[in-house]
Amino acid sequence: MQPLDYKDYTLKARVIDLDPLHARLKELNATFVGTDYQRDHYFATTKGKLKWRQGTIENLITHYERITEQEAERTIVYRYDLHPSPEDIDELQQSSKLIQVIEKTRHIYLLDHLKVHLDQLPSGDQFVEIEAIDRTNQFTQAELMQHCISLLEKLGIPPETLIPTGYFSG
Repeated sequence: MQPLDYKDYTLKARVIDLDPLHARLKELNATFVGTDYQRDHYFATTKGKLKWRQGTIENLITHYERITEQEAERTIVYRYDLHPSPEDIDELQQSSKLIQVIEKTRHIYLLDHLKVHLDQLPSGDQFVEIEAIDRTNQFTQAELMQHCISLLEKLGIPPETLIPTGYFSG
Protein backbone atom coordinates (compact mmCIF):
# COMPACT_ATOMS: atom_id res chain seq x y z
CA MET A 1 0.00 0.00 0.00
CA GLN A 2 1.70 3.16 -1.25
CA PRO A 3 0.74 6.58 0.16
CA LEU A 4 -0.55 9.19 -2.28
CA ASP A 5 1.40 12.39 -2.92
CA TYR A 6 -0.71 14.36 -0.47
CA LYS A 7 0.23 16.25 2.67
CA ASP A 8 -2.26 17.12 5.36
CA TYR A 9 -2.15 18.14 9.00
CA THR A 10 -5.31 18.17 11.10
CA LEU A 11 -6.40 19.57 14.46
CA LYS A 12 -9.76 18.94 16.10
CA ALA A 13 -11.20 20.59 19.21
CA ARG A 14 -14.41 20.20 21.16
CA VAL A 15 -16.31 23.50 21.39
CA ILE A 16 -19.39 24.67 23.26
CA ASP A 17 -20.78 27.09 20.66
CA LEU A 18 -20.13 27.17 16.91
CA ASP A 19 -21.67 30.63 16.36
CA PRO A 20 -18.56 32.64 17.38
CA LEU A 21 -16.46 30.48 15.03
CA HIS A 22 -18.79 31.18 12.10
CA ALA A 23 -18.43 34.92 12.84
CA ARG A 24 -14.64 34.75 13.22
CA LEU A 25 -14.23 32.81 9.96
CA LYS A 26 -16.30 35.49 8.21
CA GLU A 27 -14.00 38.17 9.69
CA LEU A 28 -11.00 36.24 8.32
CA ASN A 29 -12.64 36.26 4.86
CA ALA A 30 -13.00 32.49 4.73
CA THR A 31 -15.18 31.20 1.92
CA PHE A 32 -18.27 29.36 3.13
CA VAL A 33 -18.68 26.29 0.91
CA GLY A 34 -21.94 25.15 2.45
CA THR A 35 -23.60 22.88 4.98
CA ASP A 36 -23.07 19.18 4.40
CA TYR A 37 -25.17 16.43 5.99
CA GLN A 38 -22.76 13.51 6.21
CA ARG A 39 -22.90 9.80 6.97
CA ASP A 40 -19.43 8.34 7.39
CA HIS A 41 -19.35 4.55 7.01
CA TYR A 42 -16.21 3.00 8.55
CA PHE A 43 -15.02 -0.41 7.41
CA ALA A 44 -12.63 -2.92 8.95
CA THR A 45 -9.04 -2.55 7.76
CA THR A 46 -5.65 -3.67 9.02
CA LYS A 47 -4.15 -0.17 8.79
CA GLY A 48 -5.66 3.24 9.50
CA LYS A 49 -9.27 3.99 8.63
CA LEU A 50 -11.29 3.03 5.56
CA LYS A 51 -14.27 5.34 5.10
CA TRP A 52 -17.07 5.97 2.65
CA ARG A 53 -18.52 9.45 3.13
CA GLN A 54 -22.05 10.02 1.94
CA GLY A 55 -22.78 13.72 1.96
CA THR A 56 -24.88 16.39 0.34
CA ILE A 57 -21.63 18.15 -0.72
CA GLU A 58 -18.76 15.71 -0.14
CA ASN A 59 -18.89 12.13 -1.37
CA LEU A 60 -15.76 9.99 -1.26
CA ILE A 61 -14.06 6.77 -0.39
CA THR A 62 -10.80 7.24 1.47
CA HIS A 63 -8.27 5.08 3.26
CA TYR A 64 -5.93 6.95 5.58
CA GLU A 65 -4.10 6.94 8.86
CA ARG A 66 -3.23 9.77 11.19
CA ILE A 67 -0.01 10.07 13.16
CA THR A 68 0.22 12.48 16.09
CA GLU A 69 3.12 14.92 15.78
CA GLN A 70 3.26 17.53 18.52
CA GLU A 71 -0.12 19.33 18.56
CA ALA A 72 -1.36 18.18 15.14
CA GLU A 73 -1.95 14.91 13.33
CA ARG A 74 -0.22 14.17 10.04
CA THR A 75 -2.42 12.30 7.59
CA ILE A 76 -1.08 9.59 5.32
CA VAL A 77 -3.54 8.90 2.50
CA TYR A 78 -3.60 5.60 0.61
CA ARG A 79 -6.84 6.11 -1.32
CA TYR A 80 -8.86 9.20 -2.08
CA ASP A 81 -11.70 8.71 -4.55
CA LEU A 82 -13.93 11.75 -4.92
CA HIS A 83 -17.42 11.01 -6.18
CA PRO A 84 -17.10 7.22 -6.23
CA SER A 85 -19.31 5.36 -8.67
CA PRO A 86 -22.15 3.12 -7.44
CA GLU A 87 -19.95 0.19 -8.51
CA ASP A 88 -17.06 1.45 -6.32
CA ILE A 89 -19.39 1.76 -3.33
CA ASP A 90 -20.92 -1.65 -3.95
CA GLU A 91 -17.46 -3.23 -4.23
CA LEU A 92 -16.41 -1.62 -0.92
CA GLN A 93 -19.57 -2.82 0.84
CA GLN A 94 -19.16 -6.36 -0.53
CA SER A 95 -15.44 -6.66 0.22
CA SER A 96 -15.20 -4.95 3.63
CA LYS A 97 -17.03 -5.33 6.91
CA LEU A 98 -18.96 -2.25 8.06
CA ILE A 99 -18.05 -1.47 11.69
CA GLN A 100 -19.51 1.99 12.43
CA VAL A 101 -21.63 4.78 10.94
CA ILE A 102 -21.25 8.36 12.19
CA GLU A 103 -23.70 11.10 11.19
CA LYS A 104 -23.05 14.81 11.46
CA THR A 105 -23.92 18.23 10.13
CA ARG A 106 -20.79 19.91 8.81
CA HIS A 107 -20.32 23.57 7.87
CA ILE A 108 -17.37 23.79 5.46
CA TYR A 109 -15.11 26.84 5.08
CA LEU A 110 -12.01 27.41 2.95
CA LEU A 111 -9.21 29.85 3.77
CA ASP A 112 -6.45 29.49 1.17
CA HIS A 113 -5.14 25.91 1.58
CA LEU A 114 -6.87 25.53 4.95
CA LYS A 115 -10.19 23.76 5.28
CA VAL A 116 -12.29 24.33 8.39
CA HIS A 117 -15.17 22.10 9.45
CA LEU A 118 -17.66 23.15 12.09
CA ASP A 119 -19.42 19.92 13.06
CA GLN A 120 -22.45 19.04 15.12
CA LEU A 121 -23.33 15.46 15.98
CA PRO A 122 -26.91 14.27 16.65
CA SER A 123 -25.96 14.16 20.36
CA GLY A 124 -25.48 17.95 20.24
CA ASP A 125 -21.69 17.69 20.66
CA GLN A 126 -19.87 20.35 18.61
CA PHE A 127 -16.39 20.35 17.14
CA VAL A 128 -14.07 22.39 14.96
CA GLU A 129 -11.58 20.67 12.66
CA ILE A 130 -8.78 22.48 10.84
CA GLU A 131 -6.98 20.83 7.93
CA ALA A 132 -3.91 22.26 6.22
CA ILE A 133 -3.84 20.51 2.84
CA ASP A 134 -1.06 20.41 0.24
CA ARG A 135 -1.62 18.46 -2.97
CA THR A 136 1.08 20.29 -4.98
CA ASN A 137 4.11 20.02 -2.66
CA GLN A 138 4.04 23.77 -2.03
CA PHE A 139 4.65 23.56 1.74
CA THR A 140 6.85 21.56 4.09
CA GLN A 141 5.23 19.36 6.71
CA ALA A 142 6.45 21.75 9.41
CA GLU A 143 4.81 24.70 7.62
CA LEU A 144 1.49 22.85 7.33
CA MET A 145 1.54 22.00 11.02
CA GLN A 146 2.26 25.64 11.87
CA HIS A 147 -0.59 26.83 9.61
CA CYS A 148 -3.02 24.62 11.59
CA ILE A 149 -1.75 25.91 14.93
CA SER A 150 -1.82 29.54 13.74
CA LEU A 151 -5.46 29.30 12.60
CA LEU A 152 -6.40 27.60 15.88
CA GLU A 153 -4.98 30.65 17.68
CA LYS A 154 -6.73 33.11 15.31
CA LEU A 155 -10.03 31.36 16.01
CA GLY A 156 -9.42 31.72 19.77
CA ILE A 157 -9.57 28.00 20.45
CA PRO A 158 -7.66 27.00 23.60
CA PRO A 159 -5.10 24.21 23.01
CA GLU A 160 -6.44 22.28 26.00
CA THR A 161 -9.68 21.63 24.06
CA LEU A 162 -7.84 19.63 21.37
CA ILE A 163 -8.89 16.01 20.94
CA PRO A 164 -7.72 13.18 18.65
CA THR A 165 -9.27 13.66 15.22
CA GLY A 166 -12.12 11.53 14.01
CA TYR A 167 -15.36 10.52 15.63
CA PHE A 168 -14.56 6.84 15.34
CA SER A 169 -11.52 5.44 17.13
CA GLY A 170 -11.38 1.97 15.59
